[in-house]
Amino acid sequence: MRVFAVLRLLFWVGLCCVAWPGSVRADAPVMPPQVIEGAVAEPTTSAQMRDMAAVELPWHHMATLNEAFISPGGDTPPGTDSSWMRVTLPHRWQLTHPDYAGTMWYRFKVRLTQVPDQPWAVYMPRAIMNAQVWVNGVPMAAQGSMAAPVTRNWYVPLMAQVPAGAWREGDNIIMVRVVGGFLTRNGLAAIDVGPQQQLLQPYNWRLLAQVDGPRVANISLIALGLFMVLVWLRDRGQGAIGLQGLAAICWGLGNMASWAPEMPFLEQLTWAWLAYVLVVTSQLLICLFFWRFIGRRVRAIDWSIYALMVFTPVMTLAYPTGAQFFLTYVATFILMAISAGHALVHVVRTRRPDGMVLVVGCLLAVPVGAHDLAFEANLLPYDSVFWLAFAGPLLMYCTFYILAGDHARSRKDLAHLNDTLASQVAERESALRESFERVAELERAQAVQAERSRILRDMHDGVGAHLSSALRQLQAARNGQVDLGLVIQTLRDSLDQLKLSVDALTLAPGDVVGLLASLRFRVAPRLKAAGLDLAWNVQDLPSWPEGQPPALRQLQYILFEGLSNVLQHSGATRLTLSARRRPEGIEVSLSDDGRGWDGVAEGAGIQTMRARAKVIGAELTLHGEPGRGTELRVVLPLQAAPQLDLSSAA
Repeated sequence: MRVFAVLRLLFWVGLCCVAWPGSVRADAPVMPPQVIEGAVAEPTTSAQMRDMAAVELPWHHMATLNEAFISPGGDTPPGTDSSWMRVTLPHRWQLTHPDYAGTMWYRFKVRLTQVPDQPWAVYMPRAIMNAQVWVNGVPMAAQGSMAAPVTRNWYVPLMAQVPAGAWREGDNIIMVRVVGGFLTRNGLAAIDVGPQQQLLQPYNWRLLAQVDGPRVANISLIALGLFMVLVWLRDRGQGAIGLQGLAAICWGLGNMASWAPEMPFLEQLTWAWLAYVLVVTSQLLICLFFWRFIGRRVRAIDWSIYALMVFTPVMTLAYPTGAQFFLTYVATFILMAISAGHALVHVVRTRRPDGMVLVVGCLLAVPVGAHDLAFEANLLPYDSVFWLAFAGPLLMYCTFYILAGDHARSRKDLAHLNDTLASQVAERESALRESFERVAELERAQAVQAERSRILRDMHDGVGAHLSSALRQLQAARNGQVDLGLVIQTLRDSLDQLKLSVDALTLAPGDVVGLLASLRFRVAPRLKAAGLDLAWNVQDLPSWPEGQPPALRQLQYILFEGLSNVLQHSGATRLTLSARRRPEGIEVSLSDDGRGWDGVAEGAGIQTMRARAKVIGAELTLHGEPGRGTELRVVLPLQAAPQLDLSSAA
């Protein structure tokens, strides 16, 4: 119900606009009540033509001529003996000469009290299609072509300058030749005659209202439409902006026909047909925009709009009649009024931001559209002005203002959201950083604790085991003599292993050469005291990927256990420590020239070495023959292996 109330309001406002005078001329005389536009008297005789009353015109004042004699003719003025008819202006041919198309001559008589000493002019606010002025039988320059194809100056005000020498004191005959081409509009409005300086003001005002103003509005509207279409092409989600941009371009191009009646690359009729189709299409696109703007899809409205988009160019080509044009405009106006009414209800009900801008635009455009529709139906004065050329672009600028506001608000909301997210992310990062620091601190504490635990286990398994062995050897003295050499050897092994454990803590990760050098430094004195020559055959080695301190200690224990076995069991005189790079990894070996090993029985020491090698992912092998010595070989892999358990294996 509210929608229909709004439509009724728009209808009454439109009627008020229809009743508003359309002429921009403030100096035109008021027509007497008994004079009817285009009223026709009886056909005039030649004597009556000669006795035609002249309009008294002072040489320094302008006058409006609204009575004339008319006669169809050709390129030259008809004689006084032709069939003349007296009419009042404005005059439409369809009232006196229905279906006539060609040339109509309008005859005026002006009496001058003195020949003017300055340029005079004849100002024609409306002459459809084109006009030429003759003064006392002398033709003045015409604006555009008077022959087919006739220049379509149907909406362009015309002013013909008349040199002072063309006038004479007394009676002067002014003939206006009008060439038609628009069956429902052919005719002439009241003309003004007088000093050119006085006629410039009304002429310039009408030129501004009908040509210059629409030209500026349409060019700016085309630029705005191109911008909106570009925005839509970059963001296809902005469908409303795309519709409005296409409507603006069609509107601007279509209305060019009013102030640019000729196109160099199109025939006049083709350009007129295309301009009409573009104007109707632009108004239908605005209707679609309104429905997309309020977020509703009414199938009947959509189908009506699409049908008119197809119907308009087809019917214009097939039946180009004034009635068809008018009915199409009526249907388009009804759809526009319904669509605008729903849009107004939506913005008022939802209190949409910038909604009053759209309300102002619609309340202006819809009544102005009713005014222009009444002008199309010949219900308004003949020299009225199409004000929709200004109200239409204003409506589109209002809608663009709303869309730009929505875009600006969305960008502000997005910026606010980004700022909020950035602050939240910063807070979360700070919290995570603190949490990571606590976790890292806990991990460092756990690593230190684990390292301490490993060192304690290693000391327990290595040094502790040797000390326990020495203690048992001393306790055995109760039952017999103590083997001091064995006890001393055990204590030395314990001390050397403790020193090697300390050395391993300072080694760089993966430094196998440093580990071997440390081992050589610690055990060389013992080997020399035991009568063993140590041969050093270590090449430049790559870094061992898994050679962290725990893994290095495991390798150290393996080699130390091998050295202890050589000292205790081999009876060798020479020991070779060698290391080299192999395709399968880093090979470290201990080889002696002792009594050898038959490989049958493996004691606890060998089993411990194999267990430690498995922990670090190394391959341990023992080669020996009785009487030919023994070789302990450990191959360290250069490829990264899964996480290893590097706790003590013994």
